[in-house]
Parts: sequence; structure tokens; C-alpha cells
Amino acid sequence: MTTKSSLRILAAFVAMLLFAAGCNVPATEKPATAEELSQMNRDFAAALNAKDAVAAANCYADDATLYPPNESAVTGRADILNYWKGAIEAGATNVSVKTIATGSEGNLGWETGQFQMDIKTPDGKVVVDKGRYTELLKRNTDGKWVSTMGMWNADAPPAP
Repeated sequence: MTTKSSLRILAAFVAMLLFAAGCNVPATEKPATAEELSQMNRDFAAALNAKDAVAAANCYADDATLYPPNESAVTGRADILNYWKGAIEAGATNVSVKTIATGSEGNLGWETGQFQMDIKTPDGKVVVDKGRYTELLKRNTDGKWVSTMGMWNADAPPAP
């Protein structure tokens, strides 16, 4: 066998391997729209405004974690439910969100945005809290985007 024919056989073999490898690459999914990714936070704000802590908690995955400002992490839907129940009982209301940016890759996504909410202080005054948030999202088995990790911070320092 000549060197030339050995190179042709080797080239044909490499071409078949590359073709076979390409057949095993999963089809890339179309990225989620900003509308789809930001729906979680719109549903969440509506739930808090309706004083429905269960609906608010259902915006999160079972094993999600919250990182509230100046507080310990809150992990798991049951603890997230209690956290938002406490926020509702403490007077969180008039919650609104505004998406700034989103992105996704397959079943994982993210959203950043701004929030605003009214909070009643123990003396009955209403304080407007404004800030920014980041959500890491995943598409659940029903095709709905839920938060796996949420973090936010206020524009102003906490009230004394």
C-alpha cells in the first residue's frame, strides 16, 4: 500500500468519524424570549399584591434559594413560602417589577431588573423600597420558568 492510498483511507475514516459525531449533537433549542423569562417575576409580584404567599412560593423551584439583603439565605420552597408569608404579614404591598435584561441557554435562563414595593413600618408609616434583582431560572417539566436562585438589593440603606 502506498503512502498516498493510506492517506486517502485515513482521510475517509476521519471524515466518517466527524460525520458520526455530528449526528450525536442535540439540536439547539431556540432561546426563550424576554417575555417568557420575565413572566416568573410578573406572576410573583401579582401574588404578593394579592397577599398569596403560596402563589409567590410556587414561582420557585423546590430546591431554590433566596438571598435577601442583610439576611440569611432561605432554601427550599417551604422556607421560601414562610419568608414571603412573613413579608406579606409585615406589610409588603404595591409590588412592581421591570425587566432590564434576560438570556437563556436550553432550559436555563436569567433575568435582571428593578423592583419597587411599599413596606409598612411598625409605626404605620409606608416606606417605598426600590432596588435591583437577579433571578437564575430553569424551565420545569411543565415548560414554566421558575426561579432557582434569587438575589436583590435596595437602592437605599435599610431603615434604622
